[in-house]
Amino acid sequence: MMKASIIKKMMTGALAAALVMAPVMSVSATTDGGSTESRAEESVSSGSSGEVSTVAEVPDTSVVAGTRTTTAGAYLATGVNGTAVTSGLDAIASGYGLASNEKAYSKFSNLDAKKSPLAKAAIDQAAASQGAEVGPMLNIELGKMSGGKYSLLASEGPAIRIAVGIPRNFVNADYTYAMVCVRAGGVVSILPDVDSNPNTITFDTTGGAGAYAIIRY
Repeated sequence: MMKASIIKKMMTGALAAALVMAPVMSVSATTDGGSTESRAEESVSSGSSGEVSTVAEVPDTSVVAGTRTTTAGAYLATGVNGTAVTSGLDAIASGYGLASNEKAYSKFSNLDAKKSPLAKAAIDQAAASQGAEVGPMLNIELGKMSGGKYSLLASEGPAIRIAVGIPRNFVNADYTYAMVCVRAGGVVSILPDVDSNPNTITFDTTGGAGAYAIIRY
């Protein structure tokens, strides 16, 4: 398929106006950087054989193409090959006016289309406008922690860059990739891929919550 340029578009309508997004679960076990570590755990059975069974390795979902995320958070999106905020912490703090006791905190999870049918419908509509195919869908929240309390960053703030690893079964060098973002209030954006790595999509978004999906065309 021939590549074509893609322009960020803003669309509103009743379809996205009633957007309902599934909440992102939080996790308590994080590293100093707030990311979920890749690890393999072993346990010994209680039987007499004493056999050791190995638990499947937990993927490190906070690294994309060797780049680790800059923000603490809950990185639970397993439908893609990692998710990472690549903007610097100082830039995020300055751009969103974070106090010294406030730290950027991000949440990534798989989007369940059955629980968010309106978000899925808006994503499909945006993809159709480009003649594109819809790939993995995510819930992304860009927020902050203050005194153990979490809240969202403002959605009208400056750009925050995010990298997402494209699953192997959705990678094709002949396609152009972009990210659809659907936010409450009826705003749908098509965000272009700003990197040259065919295995990742890197895009600029803003704080707050949204339903996101990789598309290709």
